[in-house]
Amino acid sequence: MADFGITYQGPMTFVLDGELDIATVPSMTAALGSSIGEGGPLTLDLSGLTFIDSSGVAAILKAGNDHLPNGCVVLHGVHDGTKRVVDLMGVEKTTNIHILPCVVAV
Repeated sequence: MADFGITYQGPMTFVLDGELDIATVPSMTAALGSSIGEGGPLTLDLSGLTFIDSSGVAAILKAGNDHLPNGCVVLHGVHDGTKRVVDLMGVEKTTNIHILPCVVAV
């Protein structure tokens, strides 16, 4: 299993570390749990991710969709390989997901 961690940093803010892939998506989904659908911004700090695959991005897109109609997802710290995959999958076209490339952790 890949090295992955998700830490709750306060109201609607989570820090992801390591590799978000098909093996670790269930951990992220479980950690986000009841935050999805609460409304308002849900911040995912991706500055600590070293790898993301299409299943990881798909899980983020699903979280964004499930967070509608009264919420959005902010992807903070999108960088390097993570940014390339996010860009390739067209995440920026999603109306309620906002991408911030900042690498300073929240």
